Amino acid sequence: MPAILKDILKANRRGERQAVYAVCTVNGSAIRSALEQARRDQWPLLVEATAQQVNVDGGYSGMTPSDFAAMVHRQAADVGLDPGQIILGGDHIGPHPWAEQPASGAMAKARGLVQALTAGGFAKLHIDTATPCRDDPRQADGSLPAALIVARSIDLLAVAEETARQEGLAPPVYVVGSDVPPPGGSAGPPDRGGVSLPEDLEAVVAAFRQALEVRRLGVVWPRVIAIVARTGAEFSSRRIQPYIPAAARRLVRFIDATPGLAIEAHSTDYQTPRALAAMVADRMAILKVGPWLTYSFREAVFQLAHIESESLRLHKGIRLSRLAETMEAAMVADPRHWRQHYHGSAEELTWLRRHAYSDRIRYYWRYPGPAAALQRLVANLRRYPPSGELIAAHMPAAAQAVAAGHLAPEPKALVRHAIGGVIDHYAAACGASG
Repeated sequence: MPAILKDILKANRRGERQAVYAVCTVNGSAIRSALEQARRDQWPLLVEATAQQVNVDGGYSGMTPSDFAAMVHRQAADVGLDPGQIILGGDHIGPHPWAEQPASGAMAKARGLVQALTAGGFAKLHIDTATPCRDDPRQADGSLPAALIVARSIDLLAVAEETARQEGLAPPVYVVGSDVPPPGGSAGPPDRGGVSLPEDLEAVVAAFRQALEVRRLGVVWPRVIAIVARTGAEFSSRRIQPYIPAAARRLVRFIDATPGLAIEAHSTDYQTPRALAAMVADRMAILKVGPWLTYSFREAVFQLAHIESESLRLHKGIRLSRLAETMEAAMVADPRHWRQHYHGSAEELTWLRRHAYSDRIRYYWRYPGPAAALQRLVANLRRYPPSGELIAAHMPAAAQAVAAGHLAPEPKALVRHAIGGVIDHYAAACGASG
């Protein structure tokens, strides 16, 4: 499958409107929506998980790499997608989930994660070792020395290569670099000047190539397919910084002058269809999307909760899900996933927990209270399907599809339809669909 990925990246360099989008999420509804889109388009689909989401300890999703792979392939079989269209990827793979530990322990965990990903058929790995561990030396700005970042990255690349050799598998393709907007959205306003400097990226490329030669891994470099870069597109809890092609001209010239590499653009969430198409035209051949998918999931299920309340609150014997109240209670009781990201008065925090683009709610859907409330919501609306009028009032895009006979008024299908609207923007920008 990476050969097909490389073909698309080469076409992008030739100026053709071809790219791939990577859904970086563990949300089952989002993944299924992406699989359905890939089946319709007959286009390769990158499905990725970060080291925080999926790792050898389960991550915040509770899944190991083998669990995640099994879930994706099970859903692919359910929708009738050829498994050959799926590329599994690991994102920000490094010691970050264990950064509170000494470096020796954190890197041992990272090596174990790389082994599990490679042995489990993850064919694309973004190696990112820039996060300092507890006992690491730091520069004046708190970051790790560049030489240490590269050395640790090469260490993990070597683990992937050796694991593939031992397992008799084709080795992965790689993405390198760590100059990206804050994953999941910035805590403050988006950075209007957030475009990577070509000279910084050139230094990363040179350092990696030299380090690979020193470790006698020079044959690996042709399988480094992309470098991550800040493109100027990013978002925070309440604001979106749009992609501005003029601001990225030097970045485009850099990639045009660097044979074999593409740009992997992170934090492309919430960009307009025109902006996404412009990014593809500017050699950003891999577009990552994650929070926008779970944001759409969140909005859809809360719209369904409004429908449930309006249609069933007077029914005797019906216990409503009270989804919004249950989720708010869970987030207030355990603020660890949002308190470093949301700031303001009590009223502002309440608003952010429910509406922020950074969508910290995504960490809480597995909690017992929200999971039970969501299950009850789905059960109630399956027992008493919503009327066309209520769907039109709360989910107008879905109402049109229901009226045309293309979509069943079933709660999970309505949620996937909402997420699919986002994925369709990416498919169109990447040339996968009309």
